[in-house]
Amino acid sequence: MGRIRILEDHLVNTIAAGEVVERPASVVKELVENSLDAGATQVTVRLEAGGRRLIEIQDDGVGMDPDDALMCLERHGTSKIRTEEDLFQVATLGFRGEAIPSIASVSGFELLTRPAEEEVGVRIRVEGGKLKAPEPAGCPAGTTISVKRLFFNVPVRRKFLRTVGTELGHCLEAVLREALIRPDVDFTVEHDGRILLRAPRAKSRRDRAADLLKGHGEALVPVEFSSGALSVQALVSPVGVHKGSAAGSMYLYVNGRFVRDVTLRRAVNEAYRAIVPKGRYPVVVLEARVPNEDVDVNIHPSKIEVRFRHGRDLFSAVAEGLRAGLQSQGIRRPVAEEARYKPREHQPSGVTEALPLQSRPGPIFSPRPSPELSPSAPGWTPSAPLPPSERPALPPLPPPPMAEEGDARPLLAVARFQDLRVIGQLADTYILCEGGGELVIVDQHAAHERITLFRYQQQRRERLGGAQRLLTPIVVELPAGRADLLAQELGVLEQLGLEVQDFGGGSFAVQAVPPGIKDADIPSLIRDIADDLASGGRGLAGRDLEDHVLATMACHNSIRANHSLSLYEMRELLKALDAVDFSVCAHGRPVVIRVSPQELELRFHRA
Repeated sequence: MGRIRILEDHLVNTIAAGEVVERPASVVKELVENSLDAGATQVTVRLEAGGRRLIEIQDDGVGMDPDDALMCLERHGTSKIRTEEDLFQVATLGFRGEAIPSIASVSGFELLTRPAEEEVGVRIRVEGGKLKAPEPAGCPAGTTISVKRLFFNVPVRRKFLRTVGTELGHCLEAVLREALIRPDVDFTVEHDGRILLRAPRAKSRRDRAADLLKGHGEALVPVEFSSGALSVQALVSPVGVHKGSAAGSMYLYVNGRFVRDVTLRRAVNEAYRAIVPKGRYPVVVLEARVPNEDVDVNIHPSKIEVRFRHGRDLFSAVAEGLRAGLQSQGIRRPVAEEARYKPREHQPSGVTEALPLQSRPGPIFSPRPSPELSPSAPGWTPSAPLPPSERPALPPLPPPPMAEEGDARPLLAVARFQDLRVIGQLADTYILCEGGGELVIVDQHAAHERITLFRYQQQRRERLGGAQRLLTPIVVELPAGRADLLAQELGVLEQLGLEVQDFGGGSFAVQAVPPGIKDADIPSLIRDIADDLASGGRGLAGRDLEDHVLATMACHNSIRANHSLSLYEMRELLKALDAVDFSVCAHGRPVVIRVSPQELELRFHRA
């Protein structure tokens, strides 16, 4: 008797659920996309316990008759494709027909729907993949889908869900991704009866971004360009506007679909090369439109990854087009050649539409110092480079600092940083030194960040100086997901002397700050703390979470790259490094690198 068997439909659906339904946010994404495909102008998302207990999506779309309502619960039941050719001309967000049966197989599922022309709708219930008899029901035109007790019958999958706050943040982010690109649709997200996200219909994507992304969104500027069969609409950070975390900074779309695509991400990063400081991230909302046959959206069940037929042309066109848009906002860079997107199948022979780029004289863009880099920055001025009262006494000739993990050599070829001979400064960012016959390069921002963080961690609130109440509270606006994460950690901030009050609706009032950071950019600091919580800090506890916040504060209160230092200031910075415990690391980047004579001889072909 053979051992190979055909899997039962329920087991097939459960396996598919593992590919399509990773967490509550996956359900929200799939169902909201279905609502948009159905022509909805209003979408309401109701959640309980971060989506663990309930996910309900209500829309005013076209609705379904009883036959279609039953058919959508069948695997690969879809109205979007009929032939193999259709698969490569997909213009809708959903098309595979996997999401609804997969979701229904791992939850208590209810579908309530009615077309506008019908007087009575239909209700269909599925419990863990078992379909119950449909029944007529009164309901508004459109569709409401309720997903209860997600993964109740797959306990192994359920135990891998994160905290309520984390899952809620992912759900809010899933809605925000759709809302940014569809200002014509009214979105609402409720959690445990409280409205967390409200996005009424807006006149433009720019207005929608300003509403949802708050301060960063308000600063975005529109950039539009086309080349051949490619057209791009984008909202981009102007020079000087950037975030401290990659989380929630780049929203990329292809033909209206949110994607995580390496080609587009690389193109954006290339456009901002030498504009955004290292460790900072521009905010970009970008949609690329290409012929449907030039992009494959069927390479992953979640449809969040795509593949382009003309990836190199797309990369060049997007990178140069964005750079041209940034140039129009005030930067200067010579342009060697115009970028073109040239799918030959879509252009007449010999005809190419060029991007609106032109060669401009002048040097490569050099970032202007921001206010936080001014000589008046706290604790760092020519008259007071590093206050001696805040710097512990230097130990007598300590052993050479050890290198970063993975490097067997000591960090220095000499005993102390202050024993290095300062040669000069490179690009207003790196301090060039000589010691023990070697070239030693110090990253000034990473070095000062280590010093500042070490001071903060040594005595925490006492070293920060308690809390100094502001005469006028500083109001900071955060997107819904970030706001919820920050609200849960206000007690940690208060322990560090940063008193913040939650006003609701994403608004926070900073009422007191430690004197040591009073001159920092407080709104940017609060936004970066929220970003850091979203990108990994939320799961930390107690002292680890405090250290995470302190690292962000240290970053904001340290000298930056692209800031000129005097010889005296550079020497004082090296002296202060000698008092730092190098096991303390703010963001994991190296402070110093060594270049030996042997390495130099090899590079100059002298060996």
